[in-house]
Amino acid sequence: MPSRQKKYIIQCGPHRLRVSSRPHIMGIVNLTPDSFSDGGRYVRPGDAYRHAARLVEEGADILDLGAESTRPGAPAISATEELRRLLPALKLIRRLSVPISVDTVKAEVAAVALDEGAHMLNDVTGLRDPAMRTLAAQYRVPVVIMHMLGNPRTMQRAPRYRHVVQDVKHTLLAAVKKAEAAGIKPANIILDPGIGFGKTAQHNLVLLQHANELLSSGYPVLIGPSRKAFIAQVLGPLAPAERIWGTAAAVAASVAAGVHILRVHDVAAMRMVARVAWAIAQGRCLQSTGACA
Repeated sequence: MPSRQKKYIIQCGPHRLRVSSRPHIMGIVNLTPDSFSDGGRYVRPGDAYRHAARLVEEGADILDLGAESTRPGAPAISATEELRRLLPALKLIRRLSVPISVDTVKAEVAAVALDEGAHMLNDVTGLRDPAMRTLAAQYRVPVVIMHMLGNPRTMQRAPRYRHVVQDVKHTLLAAVKKAEAAGIKPANIILDPGIGFGKTAQHNLVLLQHANELLSSGYPVLIGPSRKAFIAQVLGPLAPAERIWGTAAAVAASVAAGVHILRVHDVAAMRMVARVAWAIAQGRCLQSTGACA
């Protein structure tokens, strides 16, 4: 049974997430024309809003908005361009009664997004930029500190580790130390091992197999396995949208290990997977369902 003795509560503006009570689902809203999975589908603000609203109806506990692709080899864009993509959609999506996370590595973009109603930051570089650490401390918002080798342009060029689980954990805890030194409260820190970011398929599988190692660090853990390339390396050549069953397996394994937040594209399906996996791990139904005696 996953260990959830420690009670984690994440305060996202007016939203209070008790992530130790059950697995929480973060729904992905890509505002990019070049995302690996659904790039270009939601670049229009109205389309992005309708997609976000559908994810909330399907059970998303958090929405994660990203306006710069972090797929392997993706080119960097300017803060101006990122804000041009992000802000019109954010101004619509903030009407929804759900915490909004912004997936960005730029402090300038993060500051504007927080001023415009975002509640949380998701930084795939693990807060490498001191300005991002200072900003997160100033705004007192939750931050996802993710592990990545290099940057999206270089991360998949023969990534190597001595011991991937321990190396990732060590790097994340070093980032946590810097974050806390900058004034970020421990209660606002979430760790993400960065599935697919500077890892081979084998690295990803081992990290998922040993997700409980990261949980022992004393911080809530987020994992984002959704539609990732390692699934196709296990199952054979599949387009991203066809990797739903592989994603389901990774989500179930993550929940069984005790992971708190799952970042996914297919919210309705993965919410069901997470609920059943959690019920099995606990040996009981979630209290909110009332469906089991």
